[in-house]
Amino acid sequence: MRTILSERVQSGHLVLWQPQFPGDPCERTLFITGEVNDEFDEETWADASLAHRYGQLSGDFDRYVTGDTIQVGLDPYNKGDDSFLARIDPPEYGIWDIRSMAPSPAIRVLGAFAETDVFVALLTRVRKDLGGKGSREWMLARENAISRWDHLFPGHQRLLGEKINDFISKKAIAV
Repeated sequence: MRTILSERVQSGHLVLWQPQFPGDPCERTLFITGEVNDEFDEETWADASLAHRYGQLSGDFDRYVTGDTIQVGLDPYNKGDDSFLARIDPPEYGIWDIRSMAPSPAIRVLGAFAETDVFVALLTRVRKDLGGKGSREWMLARENAISRWDHLFPGHQRLLGEKINDFISKKAIAV
C-alpha cells in the first residue's frame, strides 16, 4: 500500500500533509486528496472569513499527524461530543470522519485508514449540510468517499477492525 500511496502523491492525486510548524514531529500519516488540498487555497473561497476556519482545520490535521492524544468514536451513534475522529455508519464500510468542530461552521472530513496510523482524507462537507443521523446526505457523502477510495486504490480494501489500536497505535482514547 505504501507504494501505491507514493504513486498517488507523485501523480498529484494525493498530498502528504506536513505540520504547519517545521520541526514538529510526524507520528502519524495523513494524505489528502487534491480536491481537499485545493480547499485551503483562498482563491477558491467565496467568503474571506473562511481563512480562520481553514486555519483551524489545518490545526486539526496537525493534531493528527503530530501524534497528539485524540478522542476516537468507534460506535457511530454512541460517541462523545468531543470525538476528534469517528466511524461512519455502518462501521464495516471502513469510512471515518475527522470532526473539525470549531469555529462554526463545523466541517467533517471523510476518509479511511490505509494502514494503522495512515489516514486518507477523501472529501469535506460542512456539518450542517449533512442533516441528521442516517440522513440521505450522510449516505451520499459516505458513498462518495467509498467511490473516491475505489478510484484511487482499485482492488485495495480500507482498513477494518474492532479495536482502537487497529487504527491508531497510541495516544487515542475511545469516547
